[in-house]
Order: sequence, then structure tokens, then C-alpha cells
Amino acid sequence: MKPELNKPSSSSSFLNIAGKTTLFILIVIIGYFLRGIKISEQFIFITDTLPEGSFSFQLQNRVLLMLFLIIVFFILGKKYNYLFSVSPLKKKVTYFWIFGVMALVILLMHQPLSFHLLPLQFDEYIQFLIIVCIIVPFEEEFFYRGMLLLIPYRKLQYVMLIISSLMFALIHSAVFSTLLLGLALGTLAIRFRNLWVPILAHSLWNAFSMFF
Repeated sequence: MKPELNKPSSSSSFLNIAGKTTLFILIVIIGYFLRGIKISEQFIFITDTLPEGSFSFQLQNRVLLMLFLIIVFFILGKKYNYLFSVSPLKKKVTYFWIFGVMALVILLMHQPLSFHLLPLQFDEYIQFLIIVCIIVPFEEEFFYRGMLLLIPYRKLQYVMLIISSLMFALIHSAVFSTLLLGLALGTLAIRFRNLWVPILAHSLWNAFSMFF
């Protein structure tokens, strides 16, 4: 006679879900607070020199949010280290998925593509490229795909996919296209259980959007 396996009780499962839901809500509240807080000039240690009024990236707030999320991941411990594995980036199938979902987003947006250049100097272009292709993807993927999608209870991941994508879309001006992008990036995060994949996809998308 085989010994019965210890199965988690319904009460422990409920507490697990309740704990992760509480963590999710707490991170969202703190995250949006850090994104929107007005920082006094004497405490600003990073900014951009792009033409005033042309772009607003709130670099200081983004850096603070990234530092907060890094601390959260550190506190949570090694059980989430797999989110930062580079193994998926070594597989060809990863890039088929990335370019596949990005192509699908472009088709669903149903908008004509045309090449354009931004009215920036060369050094401003480099700075803009660093911001939109490195800083922004890291910060937004850590928050929306990392904290809002991968940490909550896995059985709710597709509900979280929709919620995180809606929240991601609402902070951008082009809500519909950003919602599609959020769903695509979230799908990559679920498929690979990894953050580097959506970060890379987001970076490539932003680079593409700079010129088309």
C-alpha cells in the first residue's frame, strides 16, 4: 500500500493566494507611488538633456522603481532566480517567438508603416536610444511582467496577463496598440517564465518604433 502524499489543504492554498495577492497589491501601490512622486531638485541625480517639452521619461522615478523592484526580488530569495536565467536567449525558438508575436502586433494594429527621423542631434539620438531601448524596457518589464504577472499565483497568470496589460496600456497615450504590445510581452513572459525575453522584445520594439 502506497503512503498517501501530503497535499496542501484548501486553507493553506487560500492563505498562499491571499499572501501573494497582498504582495501584488502592495507592490502596485508602492510602484505607482514611486512612478508619480514629485522629487525635489536637490535629490535628482539622473536626468536627460533632450529638448525641453519633446519627451518626458521621468528617469529619476524609473530608476527609483527599478531599485525598489531589485530589492523586492532580493528579499524574495533564490526561488525566483529562474526569471533572470539567460538560457532562453541561447535558443533559436526564443527569437522565433519574439519576432512572431511582434509581427502579429503590427498586423493587428493595422497601421501603415513609414520611415521617419526624430528632430534630434546625434548625441541626443544616442541618449534617446539608451533611454527607450535600455532603461524603459528594464523598468517596465520588471514592473508589469515581473511583479504583476510572474509573482502572483500561477493559476491566475492569464487573469494577471490581462490586468497587467491594461495597466501597462493606461500609462501610454496609444492605449490600443500598447494593450496589444502588453499582451504580447506578457505571453512571452508566460511562455518562457523569464524576464530577459520580454525585456529584449520590448527593447527591439522601441528601437523599431523610433524609426517607423
